[in-house]
Amino acid sequence: AAEAEAEAEAEAQSMSEAVAAELLPAARAAVEAAEEGAGRFRVEAAGGCEGEVAAHEAALEQSRTSISLAEARLDEAEAGLAALREAAEAAAAAAEQEFFEPDADDVLDENFPPGRRRFEPRQLTEAEEAAVSEILQPGNPAEKLIEINNTPITRKDIATLKPLEWLNDEVINCFVELLRQHASEAEQAGEPLPKVHIFSSLFYTKLAESPEYTYGNVRRWTKRAKVDLFSRDLVIVPINQGNSHWTLGLINLRQKRFEFIDSMHGSDGGRLAVLRRYLKDEHQDKKGAPLDLGEDWVDISYTAADGTPRQTNGFDCGMFMSRTAEYLVRDAVLDFTQADMPNLRRRMVFELSQKALTD
Repeated sequence: AAEAEAEAEAEAQSMSEAVAAELLPAARAAVEAAEEGAGRFRVEAAGGCEGEVAAHEAALEQSRTSISLAEARLDEAEAGLAALREAAEAAAAAAEQEFFEPDADDVLDENFPPGRRRFEPRQLTEAEEAAVSEILQPGNPAEKLIEINNTPITRKDIATLKPLEWLNDEVINCFVELLRQHASEAEQAGEPLPKVHIFSSLFYTKLAESPEYTYGNVRRWTKRAKVDLFSRDLVIVPINQGNSHWTLGLINLRQKRFEFIDSMHGSDGGRLAVLRRYLKDEHQDKKGAPLDLGEDWVDISYTAADGTPRQTNGFDCGMFMSRTAEYLVRDAVLDFTQADMPNLRRRMVFELSQKALTD
């Protein structure tokens, strides 16, 4: 039995080895085929993924291109919007400058200062600034730099337009000539500005301080100027007070007012009474009849409460007086300040050198 069992076991082992020998190659072949199939699957799968990745990358690039185009169009739209805003602001500024409508209370207030238009003096260009700096260079004080209406302006005269300097009569009177020229050209062009006559800085001194009021000293002034004061809306009188302070007197024929404008907001000191007396004498002399300046004619000395410009130093009174006269010629609101003086000084140098006012 034991031997039979051993034989059976040996036979079974032999059969197992035979079966294994027969089946193993097939199994190995199957494994190899599976591995080959798996490799092909991996390659195919990888190729498919790469295709999808490439498709996604192409779509992403297209999206980026669309975003770039959208951003460019947005930039164009923003630039167009900025240009529209700038144009709207310019139009609004032009409209505001064209005409200033006072409040109803101001219209009824006899102390409302003259001037209805907004005027914003432009900054000088770089080239203009360079020209001004050249004119203000040190040199021979007697050298004649400019001549306006037979009045020369020397280097010494123009130097009074440097900071911290008092303006002298030559500079002021030449600037007055520019104001006359501007007013005349505006009137001839039919511009809706007041008809103005401006006296020189010597007029008031000749009228009231030689050594006292003497109409005969100035009787021929309007005849020589070929002007009828009573055809004017406004007569502007620069006043040099004691050779130490510049102020401005106005004969406002349009509104029947004698006005005094002082950048230090002082009182008129009787100067409006002088102008009132002068207007009566002028009317009697030129029209041959007395002039009734009754209750409807008023005297006004402007104060800080009236909003007229105020200087805050001791040397810019000539600038304030001159620029007030300019604003009145332009029918502009008196809204400049002490902070504007440095620019306005250099602007006046340029205007004198060009023999004309600038915008």
